Amino acid sequence: MKQDLLKQEVERTFGRQLKEARDFEELSHLLLSHTRERLSPTTLKRFWGYLKNEEVQTRPHTLDVLARFVGYKDFEDFCAQADCLDEVQSGIKAEERITSEGLRRGQRLIITWRPDRKIVVRHQGEGRFEIVEAENTKLSVGDTFRCHLMIQHEPLYLDEVMHQGQPPMVYVAGQKDGVVIEVCD
Repeated sequence: MKQDLLKQEVERTFGRQLKEARDFEELSHLLLSHTRERLSPTTLKRFWGYLKNEEVQTRPHTLDVLARFVGYKDFEDFCAQADCLDEVQSGIKAEERITSEGLRRGQRLIITWRPDRKIVVRHQGEGRFEIVEAENTKLSVGDTFRCHLMIQHEPLYLDEVMHQGQPPMVYVAGQKDGVVIEVCD
């Protein structure tokens, strides 16, 4: 069922399974931050079946917001491409990889992804980075994150993202088509 695949993709993007009430509250805040649309924790709990003995009648708006959160135009777009989610789920990556251990403190990276997103980051050491330039993305100059492994043309998972005073979150760049990374300096 496509709604179950959507739940899996949301949890993958969120960085963990939704199991506790606070998870739904955090996701609600994250959705507002990333999509500028609000879904209440109660709506999310209903969709995930967290609230027992409640009839689940999911509105199209709920599905559209969740689909946008994971990188699609809307739920219809997600459904059209969801079959791709069942394709190969594991394998060895031969693309160029960049590890934080291989970077020196102060080294800069230019990271781009479709359609026209770009961030320039400075390595602060021990896998921590600060964004020094941001274009067409929800990330901002001054945001920090942790990342130990980056692979060319694959999605980039940023952990412990500190963004505008919000609680730490996970951000996925280039979720559908991957990122291109240029090492500078």
